[in-house]
Amino acid sequence: METHEAIEKLKVLIIENNLPQTDMAIFGIKCPYCGKSDRIRKLEPPEDLTDVIKSEVLKLYGDLWRQLNPSAARLGTCKFCLNPVELVLSEGHAKALDYT
Repeated sequence: METHEAIEKLKVLIIENNLPQTDMAIFGIKCPYCGKSDRIRKLEPPEDLTDVIKSEVLKLYGDLWRQLNPSAARLGTCKFCLNPVELVLSEGHAKALDYT
């Protein structure tokens, strides 16, 4: 699956399953898509969602997580524009996932 298609599928999963389940904003990190800095949330790793979402959805989420998160970077989402992002917490910013 190409990167753009994987990003779109992840975005749909985020919307349909109300992800992330933990609603804690990361302040000071600006969304690379819409520019909001108070709406960024970390996405949970698949193993943290085993009791939260259906197994077939969890498998797809896990596959997308591994494809879009190969370096064990943190995935997040903007709860305003709903786009998934790569969180670079050590540098204090977020990157668009479709940069490749």
